[in-house]
Amino acid sequence: MSKFGPSIKTAPLPQRPLPNKEILWGSQDGGCNRFPEKDAIWERRYSDNPEPLRAFGLAVSEALERVWIVDEYLLMPDEKNGKSDEQLKQKIQNRVYKILIWLPKRLVANDIRFLTKKHEGVDEDMLNQFQKRAQEINQQPRRAGQCKITIKTDLKEDGKYLHDRFAIIDDELWHFGGTVGGFHASVSAASRGWRASEHAAVEFFEMAWSTGERK
Repeated sequence: MSKFGPSIKTAPLPQRPLPNKEILWGSQDGGCNRFPEKDAIWERRYSDNPEPLRAFGLAVSEALERVWIVDEYLLMPDEKNGKSDEQLKQKIQNRVYKILIWLPKRLVANDIRFLTKKHEGVDEDMLNQFQKRAQEINQQPRRAGQCKITIKTDLKEDGKYLHDRFAIIDDELWHFGGTVGGFHASVSAASRGWRASEHAAVEFFEMAWSTGERK
């Protein structure tokens, strides 16, 4: 282009409207700001396979730009004590399967980052399943950009200040009292509907993401 030609500036992406602020429990789809009742609590607590939060999985699958998660136990199931190595491996694999469901081949977002902790039982074959999914996403026709799924397992090496778990989907901040995605069998709430850029959530995530690199 000639240096005398008109200067064309790319307009900033418009901010997507956020959903209403909500507090969610268990596998609820949304719209419920009440604690679960006793029967629902006990049914979930003693379930062999409690379902994660459907509303969160749907939000991830519809992300347009990014999905950032910080949670030291994202890949590690709750009830791991007393399990044989093979049983624990199967439970971890089940968790991986459920997270992969959040990332369908039609996913639009390109920047997928999971910051978690290194756990015994989480092997390279399990982590490579996310790279395979990224390849499947990138093979879809008429896709804009390259999807990259990055998993860092150095959380807590230099980040012992972090207790709660968070996720940023595009510019929506989610806060979890338990594992991101609502995998806990016990009563555990999640809140959504906060604009991440208004609460320094993006800067916080970037700080947490780089803490293990300071050594």
